Amino acid sequence: MQQLEEAVATGLLDAQRKADGLFKVVDSQNLIRPGQTENDINNTIYALAEQTYGIRRYWHKRIVRGGRNTLAPVMKTLPI
Repeated sequence: MQQLEEAVATGLLDAQRKADGLFKVVDSQNLIRPGQTENDINNTIYALAEQTYGIRRYWHKRIVRGGRNTLAPVMKTLPI
């Protein structure tokens, strides 16, 4: 059990390190700026993550949300 917890902790720390690295590059390259759509920025960050770390799988479908989507993402209406 101890080895499993250590493996999980190691994986989480590695993910945190990669995310920190991506945030720094996104900031330094000014990838989030006016005039870019959410999809454009997401695609750029996806490509950067793959190029830098070989990441192709994500927990979330969207990385960037802006404007009205920031606090209240658009939800699909379910039929009643």
